[in-house]
Amino acid sequence: MIKYRWFWWTAVLGLLELINLAPPAQAFVVRVLVEGPRPALDIAVSVPATLVQDDGKLIALAPLRFHRITPNMHGTLTLKNDGRGYTMVGGRWYPDTVRFEPLGGGIAAVNWVESETYLRGVVPREMPASWNLNALMAQAIAARTYAYISRLERKWGPHYDLVDDERDQVYGGFAQLDARSGQSRNLVHPRSDQAVVSTTGVILGRGDVRGFYRARAVTAWISDGKGYFLPQTRGRVMDQNVTQHMAASGWNYNQILDYWYKTPLYRLQEPAPRSG
Repeated sequence: MIKYRWFWWTAVLGLLELINLAPPAQAFVVRVLVEGPRPALDIAVSVPATLVQDDGKLIALAPLRFHRITPNMHGTLTLKNDGRGYTMVGGRWYPDTVRFEPLGGGIAAVNWVESETYLRGVVPREMPASWNLNALMAQAIAARTYAYISRLERKWGPHYDLVDDERDQVYGGFAQLDARSGQSRNLVHPRSDQAVVSTTGVILGRGDVRGFYRARAVTAWISDGKGYFLPQTRGRVMDQNVTQHMAASGWNYNQILDYWYKTPLYRLQEPAPRSG
C-alpha cells in the first residue's frame, strides 16, 4: 500500500505550466534512469495521476502529496497523467512518463521522455545558457545524436538507454524543489530551449560519429610561427569551450559541427546521407 504525507509546494503548478511545450513530430523516446535503485522512492505529482500496475490495477495519486513506491507493488509501475503533469522523484520534476521498475533488489525510476523534451533538460546543464546561440545549437545537435545512438544500441540494457549524470549526459528534469522554501526553480532556460527548437530533429549524419563532447577536448594548439590555430586531427569530439569562442567569432552551428565531426547533418525521418 502506498504511504503518503501532506506537503504543499508554493506555486509549483504555475512554474511547471510555464515550461510545458508539445513535442515535435521528429522526436523519439529515450529511457533515462533518474533515480535508484533504492529500497523505496518518495514521489509526488503536479496534477492528478494514475499508477498502472503490471496486473492492470490502477492506483490514483493526488497532487502535491508524497507517495511511497516500493519494489513489492506488483512489478513495473507506469505513472500516467493528462500530458500536462510532472512527476517529482529525488527532489526534481520530470516531464512525460515515469516508470518504476524493480531492479537490483530495489526500485528504480526511469523517465520515458520525448527526445526534444529531454534535450531541454540536458543542454543548459551541459553548456551555460548564456553562451552564444550557435554554440548552444551545436550542443543540442551533439546531445541529440548521443541520445539517438544510445537509444538504438540499448546502451545500458533492457531497462533504460541513458543515465542522468556525466557517464552519459547531465539531465535534471525541468525543475528542482527546495524543501526548505517550498519553492521549485527552473532547470530549463529560454535560450537553450530556442537552440533545441531551432534544430528540431537534426543529428550528425555519419553513423560512427556519436556526438561526443567535452568541456576541454583540445589539449594543444599548433603554431606556424605567425600565430596559433586548432589541430586538424579531429572528427570525434567537440570542445565546448572552443565552440563558444568559434560562435562568438562568427562561426554558425553548421560550420562548428563540420569542423569537429567532419560529417553532414540530417533531419530524422529523412534518408541519412552517404558517408564519402
